[in-house]
Amino acid sequence: MASEQWRALAAQFRVICRPGGPPGAGPPGALRGQVSCGHWVSAAGLRGWVRALLDQGITSFRCPRCPDTPWLWQELCKLRLFSDEDQATLEAQILAQEGARGSYRQCPSCQHLVQRLDPGTLRTPCLPCSQRAGGLFCFCWGCRREWRDPSSHADSRCPLQAALHDAPKIQAPRSSIHGCPSLRACPGCNALLSHTTQGCPMVVCPECRCCFCYRCLRPYRGHQPPCPIADPQLVCEGGVGLRSSQLPGAAL
Repeated sequence: MASEQWRALAAQFRVICRPGGPPGAGPPGALRGQVSCGHWVSAAGLRGWVRALLDQGITSFRCPRCPDTPWLWQELCKLRLFSDEDQATLEAQILAQEGARGSYRQCPSCQHLVQRLDPGTLRTPCLPCSQRAGGLFCFCWGCRREWRDPSSHADSRCPLQAALHDAPKIQAPRSSIHGCPSLRACPGCNALLSHTTQGCPMVVCPECRCCFCYRCLRPYRGHQPPCPIADPQLVCEGGVGLRSSQLPGAAL
């Protein structure tokens, strides 16, 4: 969406309001809060604006007065201008957007959405949990385990986990693997693989020669598609790699 449309939509919902009183003060329907860039926003305007952006598939938010300034989702929630029901509804709408896959994770502690601050690190802080704990609470962007200290997360599979979770879906309606993640981990050795989108869904891993179905991840036995599309894999849950024998319905 162009910046002019962004600002026009914000003006339509009257997102930015005049400062006044402490955050959260005011009669019902007139609650307001101050964001990190210094502007004040109204609760009703913010809710309507966020819904309108999500309806258009936009899952990132910026200040309409200083559009180079991002408003992280956890920052907007920290203002406490959303009811619990509103927040749950909006977060479900965010998760339903394909574009949110690489930018949002659910915190393993509070289960609320956290928008990624720094794509260069797996260490991800959660503001609500940090406030409750009275200190910084972080989790791993890859496997979503609590990040206690650097030594607690030396698992080399976590970047692999993040890549699998963030991989966009394949958009090739005439292909046998349409709708599958664009990256898979070999069930035998966890090597990263992709599909050419041509032909059947069978894949042979060049590392370990494991032969499996790119759709359902089960060992390929000449079964006929369409079989169900498996979710993005978990390769470091509990610190143990996922193997073919652990897949539902896999042959032992």
